Amino acid sequence: MVFLLPMLPNLLFLVLQNPNDGSAASSDHLLLDIIEHGSQAIYAALLIFVVSRKGTPTLSGLILCTIFFLLTYYALWIAYFTVGASFTMLMLMAIVPVIYFLMAEIWLHNLPAVVFTAIFGVTHIAITYLDYH
Repeated sequence: MVFLLPMLPNLLFLVLQNPNDGSAASSDHLLLDIIEHGSQAIYAALLIFVVSRKGTPTLSGLILCTIFFLLTYYALWIAYFTVGASFTMLMLMAIVPVIYFLMAEIWLHNLPAVVFTAIFGVTHIAITYLDYH
């Protein structure tokens, strides 16, 4: 669930027309793309297959922060489809889900996933920046 919840807004691309077609991403950063997608696949697998034996409290500060970042990410998607994309919005759309994943992984005591999410985050943010400029 932790991995799937932030992916839900991406379904909008399958259903709705992208209002920001003019901001198509370039692909002149193959190495970064490989690192980004590779680390994403690894942290997704770690989220699914690595289960900590430590107890995870249902309600804690970490889960509340995690929920806050997930809802913020949903709000950014709504703004993306209603207001349009700006550099700041695109950067937030790259940063906020990474923070969400890091918070959730810490909450779940899944430290190996934290390492690969951090690698994903750095490359995802760099690619977003490069694609905009």
